[in-house]
Amino acid sequence: MATQGDYRARFAAAFQKTVNEETEVFIDGLKMDFINRCSVDNAFKINTKDYQSLDFKSEIRFLICRKYFPELQTSDIFLPKITTAKALNKSLDIIQALSSTAMSELLELNKGSGLGPGEALLYFLLDNATIGGGNSAGVDIIDNGTKYELKAVKLRKKDMMLNDFRLGGTVDISDIQARLMRLKKAMLKEMPRVKEGEKVGINGQHIEAFKNKKVQDLIKSREDLTSYEELEKEFQEIAYKEYFKAHPIIFIGSQDTNSNETGRIYAIMNVKKEDIRIHQVTSSTIKPGILIKKIGI
Repeated sequence: MATQGDYRARFAAAFQKTVNEETEVFIDGLKMDFINRCSVDNAFKINTKDYQSLDFKSEIRFLICRKYFPELQTSDIFLPKITTAKALNKSLDIIQALSSTAMSELLELNKGSGLGPGEALLYFLLDNATIGGGNSAGVDIIDNGTKYELKAVKLRKKDMMLNDFRLGGTVDISDIQARLMRLKKAMLKEMPRVKEGEKVGINGQHIEAFKNKKVQDLIKSREDLTSYEELEKEFQEIAYKEYFKAHPIIFIGSQDTNSNETGRIYAIMNVKKEDIRIHQVTSSTIKPGILIKKIGI
């Protein structure tokens, strides 16, 4: 099996032998049948399954560099393994400085064909990283044998909460969601000035209203109602045991954040139960929020 040094050496040697498009390109050490299959001139299309192994790591790196970074010193960005958010962000900052367009396109590479935001980009940066396949539920990146899930998120800075993402579809939170809706209905009847908002959703105004003494007294007087605080604790328990406990999570800035945070790694962490909050309730799910103490940007 090739080592990370082999992959770096193959890539570096081949890339240095590449000349401009007006002359013949002679490339040693790369699988040219793969490169020819995936590309026309500098454009390329890579099958999602090709990210699931290291077989074409050097070739995929070559195709990306040829299109976006023909003068890049690759030793400045390639990393042997995942260590810290800061280390990854150093490489990501270099890419952003070279080309914001490249950064944006690489974040979305192969989107819609099985890859989430940032997965192909991390495959490109990390010597031994592969993408989780169809049989690896809940696993997006496998780096040196360690499995990670990658989540595109926003950061709410006032309370340092990572948010605007969903749990996996296998986590059953329907009972908690139903009881939250029952609580909302009772709260709106008790406090008619609070706007209903999304009919089957709960927003920040509703959460504040749940803390009102009138609503708290109502909850105590009715056996069919559960306080928001208790429901959030139940959500914490389920979300942790059935989702967050399985793998460390890489939290990456989504395309909806500002340009200084898009594509940057906020945190790489094993989420603890006490970190979990309810961020938002929508018609289809409960979106979690994760409290962090500091970010790696």
